[in-house]
Amino acid sequence: MNDRLIRRVGWIGLFLLIFFSMIYLKVFLSSRAEFRTAEAALAKGNDREAIIHYERAILWYLPIGGYVEPSAEALWKLATALEEKDKKLALEAFRSLRSGFYAARSFYTPGKEWIARSDQKIASLMAQEPPYSEADKKKTVEQRTEEALAILKRPLKPHTGWSIVLEIGFWGWVAGVLLFIMTGFNAENRVIPKRGLLLGGWIVFFYALWIVGMMNA
Repeated sequence: MNDRLIRRVGWIGLFLLIFFSMIYLKVFLSSRAEFRTAEAALAKGNDREAIIHYERAILWYLPIGGYVEPSAEALWKLATALEEKDKKLALEAFRSLRSGFYAARSFYTPGKEWIARSDQKIASLMAQEPPYSEADKKKTVEQRTEEALAILKRPLKPHTGWSIVLEIGFWGWVAGVLLFIMTGFNAENRVIPKRGLLLGGWIVFFYALWIVGMMNA
């Protein structure tokens, strides 16, 4: 019994290692592909397309490695260069940099320094736009900048409901996998058909729930 338990624990460890390695590889390769596409677009002078793909590269966020930081640096450089020739597109680029990191957040928000720097630029560019109301016309550029910055600094929280769905989906999936490995086999290490089918459905359901939660949180 102890030997069987040890083997199954080993299988659990191996499964988790392979699973998270596959996730890391998928995210890394996707981020690299988007970064390279952005670089190619930039080389052709297609700034708008480059902005889109730099932001997508940031969305494929990895805490270690990946192309998030190079993409953020390139997007910042592009946005600051655009300030001189196309302020509207520059504003779009800074917003993309900011929203890319906000969209990549989970239990913490990555890229806080980039977000803070982008907030300053966005507020400044918004303040330089023509005033749209009589009240705004009476304000100085500095006042409009401060107001825009105050709005940008308001904390943005993930959608609570979808965050709960995400957590339930992930831990339900993990529990299903563990139960399958621990109880889904008989003494001859063959899958118990009815239990295997039940737990297989459990795993698929909660995995799908996890993915939907991540897409909407």
